[in-house]
Amino acid sequence: MSKRLCVTLCTLGLLVMLPNLGQAQVNDFSSKPIRVIVPFAAGGANDLIARALQRPLGKALGGTVVVENRAGGSTKIGTQALLRAEPDGHTLLLLGHVALMSYYYSGTYDSKVWNEMTVLGQTGQMAWGMLEARADAPFQTWQELIAFAKKNPGKLSAGGPALGGMMNLIILESAASAGVDITYIPYAGGGPSGAALLGGHVQYRVAQPPEVYPNVKAGLTRGLAVAFPTRLPEMPDVPTLKELGIKQDVPVFGFDFWGPGQLPAALAQKISKAIEEAIKDPEYIEIAKRLTYQPIFTGPEALKVSIQNFESNVGPRLEKAFPRKPN
Repeated sequence: MSKRLCVTLCTLGLLVMLPNLGQAQVNDFSSKPIRVIVPFAAGGANDLIARALQRPLGKALGGTVVVENRAGGSTKIGTQALLRAEPDGHTLLLLGHVALMSYYYSGTYDSKVWNEMTVLGQTGQMAWGMLEARADAPFQTWQELIAFAKKNPGKLSAGGPALGGMMNLIILESAASAGVDITYIPYAGGGPSGAALLGGHVQYRVAQPPEVYPNVKAGLTRGLAVAFPTRLPEMPDVPTLKELGIKQDVPVFGFDFWGPGQLPAALAQKISKAIEEAIKDPEYIEIAKRLTYQPIFTGPEALKVSIQNFESNVGPRLEKAFPRKPN
C-alpha cells in the first residue's frame, strides 16, 4: 500500500468517526456542569423544585447540576438565556408551560416562544395559585376580605409574580367576581412577594402552595382560597375558588424542563428519561411532598396536548384581560 493511499484511508476513517465522537462528547454530561435556569428569584416554588432535583437529575445524567436564577422580564430573561445556549444538553430551563404561555397571551412575549424550545418533561403537578394573607390581617376569610375591600375602596393591594400571566389573572378575576378593585403589585418571584406580604407592603398575595404552606404551618399567614379542583390535604381548611362561588377555570400547574430548540432528538430523549428517573428518587419525592407538589412525570407528547388545550381555552381569557398595546 502506498504512503499516499494510506494517508487517504486514515483521513476518510477519521471523517467517518468525527460525528460519532461529537455525539459521544455531547452525551458526556461529566465534561461540564448542567445548568438549570430558573426564571424567577430564589425562594419561590420554581426555585425550590429545581434545587430538589439537582442531585437526582445529576445522578441520572452522570453529571453535576447547578441552578442559576435569571429573574426578570416576566420570565423573558431566563428563556432568552436558554434560546442563546448551545444545544448540547448542558443548559436547561425549568418553567411550567402554562406559565410561559400565560405570559405570551398577556402580552409579555411577541412570539410563541415555546415553539422555539424543546419540551422535555414535567416534574409534577399542584394548584397553580393560592390566595394568602397575614395571620393578623383585618380579615380572616375571603368573604371578610371582600367586605373590608368594599368598606375601604382602593386600599387593598395584592402581591404576585410579575405582570400578566395566570397569577395576575387569578387576582383580577377573583376580585371582579366580588365586584371590588384590587391593585396588583408584581415581584420577581414567590420569595420577594412573600417578604412583601410578611413586611406589610401588600395586604394579601397570590402564590403557589409550596410558597404558602411553610408560612401557614408556622402560623404567620393563612390561606384564603386555592385554585384547584379539590382542597389540599396539607391545608384542608382552605376552600377552593369554586366553593367560594368564584367561577374561574384555572389549569393544574406543573414545572417543565425545556432545552434549546435545536436539541438533537436522541439527546432530548436521553434527558427526558433522566428526568423521569430523577422524579422517582426517594429524596425528591419526600421534598416534593413537603412542598405540596405531587411528583408525577408527564412526557413531551402529553405536554404538547396540554399546550394545545391552553391555546384554545385559556389564551383568549388572558388576551381579553391584558390587551396588547399597539406598536
